Amino acid sequence: MKKTVTIKDVARHAGLSVGTVSMALNNSSRIADETKEAVRKAVTELGYRANPFGRFLSTNTSLSIGCLVPDLTNPFYGQLLESIQGEVEKKGYSLLIGLTNEKSNTENKLINKFIDQGVDGIMMVPSTDTKRDLRVIEKLLSDRFPLSFISSNYSEFPVNTVMSDLRTGSYMMAKHLISIGQKKIVLVSGNKEFVQFDERIKGYEDAYSEAAMDFDRSWIIESDVVTYQGGYNAVQGVYEEKKPDAIMAINDVMAMGIIGQLKANGIRVPFDVSVAGYDDLTISAIQETPLSTVKQNFAAMGSEAVSMLFRLIKGGEPEGVVRIPVELILRKSTEETIL
Repeated sequence: MKKTVTIKDVARHAGLSVGTVSMALNNSSRIADETKEAVRKAVTELGYRANPFGRFLSTNTSLSIGCLVPDLTNPFYGQLLESIQGEVEKKGYSLLIGLTNEKSNTENKLINKFIDQGVDGIMMVPSTDTKRDLRVIEKLLSDRFPLSFISSNYSEFPVNTVMSDLRTGSYMMAKHLISIGQKKIVLVSGNKEFVQFDERIKGYEDAYSEAAMDFDRSWIIESDVVTYQGGYNAVQGVYEEKKPDAIMAINDVMAMGIIGQLKANGIRVPFDVSVAGYDDLTISAIQETPLSTVKQNFAAMGSEAVSMLFRLIKGGEPEGVVRIPVELILRKSTEETIL
C-alpha cells in the first residue's frame, strides 16, 4: 500500500518547520515568496494532498455549510437546494447535503456528522417525524451554534427561520376559489402539528371567515405523507362522498396525485372539480392539466436564508421568522369555465 504523504514529510523534504509549511500552504503574508515556492516544489515532488480540514485547524473555519432536507423525490427540495447552493458558492463556501428521510434520529445523526466535519453553520428543513427528538437542536441553539431553518421550523423553536408566507398563500387560493363560486373546498394537508401545514390550514380558514361562510371540519383531510402517493390515497372516494367544488393540496406533488386519483375514476379536472397545489414547481405548468398553485420564491428564500445563516456565523444575535411573499398562479386546473 502506498504511504500517505503528510505535512511532516513536506517539511522534512523542504528543510522547513511544519508550522512554516502550514502557513505557506495557507498563503500567509508572513512567509516569504521564496519559501512558498520551496513548499510548492516539495508538494509537487512528493504528491502531497492537503488535509481537507487543514484550513479549519489553522483558521477555525472549514468554508463549508451543512444543509439538511427530507428527500429529493419532491422537486421542491431540488429547486430550493439549487438556490441555496448558488448563494453559498457566491460566498466562497461549499455545501454539504444530508437527506433525513423525515426521520428525527437520522436528522440528529447528520447534524452530529456535520459538526464533526467542522462545518461553519447548518441550515435545515425540519423533519415531520411525530416521534421527534429535539435535544440535539436545543443544545445547538443554547450554545449559539449557527443554525437556521428554511421553509418551516419547529414550533418549539420559532427562531432563525426563513419561510414563505404560507398562511397568506393558502388564503389567496381559497379566496379565489370562493370568488368564482367554488364554495365547497376540500383541503388535503399534512399533520397540523407541524408549522408548515398548520399555516396553510389557517389561511384556508381565514378565507372562509372573511367570506362569512361556514365550512365542515371534515373537509380538511390530514395525510401522513405529503407525496404524490399521499395525495392519490387521501382523496380516494372523497369526490363521491363529499362532492366538492374544488380540492386544494398543500403542495404541487400531492395535487398531481389527487388529479391522478380523480382521473383514474373518470372525474374530470376542472370540468367536475377544480384542483390547486402549492409551490409552483417547474413541472407544474407542463402537466396534462396545467396546475393552478401558489408560487414560492425559491431564489428569495435561498438568498435570505443564506444571508441569515452568515449573520449568525459572524456572531449576530438570534433572529425571528422572515416570511417571503408568495404569488397566486392560475392555470387550467381551476378554470371557472372551459369552452
